[in-house]
Amino acid sequence: MGNSWSGLRRELENDYICESLKGRVQYFITHYRRAHDDYGRIAIRVDGKEVLRGNPFNYYVKGYVYKERVLKEEMGVPSRKWTGKETLYNEENEEVEDIVNEMMNNDGFFEIYHITDAIREYKNLDIKESINSPNPMVRMFAIMDRRIGKRTLINIISEVDNQPQWLQFFYKLRLESENLL
Repeated sequence: MGNSWSGLRRELENDYICESLKGRVQYFITHYRRAHDDYGRIAIRVDGKEVLRGNPFNYYVKGYVYKERVLKEEMGVPSRKWTGKETLYNEENEEVEDIVNEMMNNDGFFEIYHITDAIREYKNLDIKESINSPNPMVRMFAIMDRRIGKRTLINIISEVDNQPQWLQFFYKLRLESENLL
């Protein structure tokens, strides 16, 4: 991402976050040196409690593999095959993987890279693009952003119930912190 995690965390917690949430929201990441591929976890804490977590164990154990298998069966997508020159059925499998990935994210299950990629995307987008992003994780960072004013928040109130369940928490958190709910 270009920044160290501590520098990025400092930016998110001090520079981007709105005044009403400053000191209440913290970002945490760790890697386990002895774990396969240096895996770890990432979390977002609000008032000292972890409210969102990303780690490969939860992501895959909570259903990714199962949902992928079921969806491939339902859609009749065969397994990838290597012919020696090309991989057959790759596009179809990628399509299913994207659908399952979106389902998992909407259910609140994330891999670390989903969150770090969303941070990168959020930082590179205009705030209006971020709050309207198709990526719910980017919208989460945007709703807590200091550049989202009360007028925009008032317009967003009607959209809260249309957000994934886990994201509704962050919308309500911001709206309550601004005394708009």
